[in-house]
Amino acid sequence: MAPPKAQRVLEPPKSARKDRSKEVQDGVSPQHALGLGPDESPSAPLGLSESLPPSESRLHAMLQELRSTIQADIKGALQELSRDVLDLGERTDALETKADDLCLAHNDLVDRHLALQAAHDSLALKMADIEDHSRRNNIRIRGIAEAVTLADLHPFLLELFQTLLPEATPQYLLLDRAHRLPRAKNLPTSVARDVIIRVHFFHIKEALMSASRKSMPLPAPYADILFFADLSASIMSKRRTFSSLTKILRNHKLAYIWGFPTKLLIWKDGTLHVVPDVATGLQFLKDWNILADFSPPREPSSSPIKVSPEWHRVRPK
Repeated sequence: MAPPKAQRVLEPPKSARKDRSKEVQDGVSPQHALGLGPDESPSAPLGLSESLPPSESRLHAMLQELRSTIQADIKGALQELSRDVLDLGERTDALETKADDLCLAHNDLVDRHLALQAAHDSLALKMADIEDHSRRNNIRIRGIAEAVTLADLHPFLLELFQTLLPEATPQYLLLDRAHRLPRAKNLPTSVARDVIIRVHFFHIKEALMSASRKSMPLPAPYADILFFADLSASIMSKRRTFSSLTKILRNHKLAYIWGFPTKLLIWKDGTLHVVPDVATGLQFLKDWNILADFSPPREPSSSPIKVSPEWHRVRPK
């Protein structure tokens, strides 16, 4: 407890308290009594003003300011995003248009490639036919021993032809040329090289080919001799693809001949059947109950494939 002297200093005198009560009773305001102006209000202590909640108007102002700030930030972000989306859309449209153009150009190149390939194949067939036409009088003979020299080859062939065609006169058995082919790399040295001859008359050449097939095997000393048509390398390569089919035809004794372009003509029960490829021939054999079942050979295709466009340009409404 403070000493009486301190109490006297802190507590106003009783006369002062009476004067203040009298002023209040006389209508004097507390501000005037405290020495304040009419517009001034007694201020609360500092800690007390900070702890008081803000007024409704202050809260409303703060919320408006926060909303304006957020709206401005969102608007700026949306504008930037819109620019990015627009730029991305333009780039995507350019890429789609370019991809569509490339697809159409590719399809045009495929059409041109196929047309060029068909023209090339047609020209190749015509060239092969021209080459085979120049060889139509030629015969490839296999099995003539290497002991028969080039000087003895002509008399040896004339004796062979007289054996095959005894009714032919020597004036028709004329040979334009006869020679051996170069030895192939994979041909053993013990195997005799083939002989190419050109018969002067085409009908004599055909008669020799027919007689060689009918007189198989030939009498000695010509038992090992075989006659073949002299064809171009491209035609021979295509005919080799029919080897599996021709083997079955020979085993079942079905007559056939080769046609142009490379195809087989098969006679069956008096009907001629045209076989343009191996799959068609195997299907014929299945229909004739020669083959129980077969799987068509798969031919690798090197032709390019067309591509369908992924997008189609639509006119704006």
